[in-house]
Amino acid sequence: MTVLIRGILYPSVKAAAEALGVTINAIYSALARGNIDTVGTGKSQPQPVDLDGVIFPSIRSASLALGFKRTYLTKALTSSNDRVRSKIAAALAAYKEKNQ
Repeated sequence: MTVLIRGILYPSVKAAAEALGVTINAIYSALARGNIDTVGTGKSQPQPVDLDGVIFPSIRSASLALGFKRTYLTKALTSSNDRVRSKIAAALAAYKEKNQ
């Protein structure tokens, strides 16, 4: 299967992965998400998340620490739903108390 990434046509997924310094799974994931041109650029690296002064290295680490699924926490942080926000605040308060 040939793969076109940022204007370069690679003869296979394996060749693209090797050239870009990523895994074959990274290529397939980017294809599935529809953002193949960002693969290997570092734009998919985890970003720190600041929740009321507590900084987690990524949304995944925050979700694990607070006991939520990553997708739930991601949606909750952009939600204006007071019930959802209060659940996050309660989990964060419990986390702070446990880790002080």
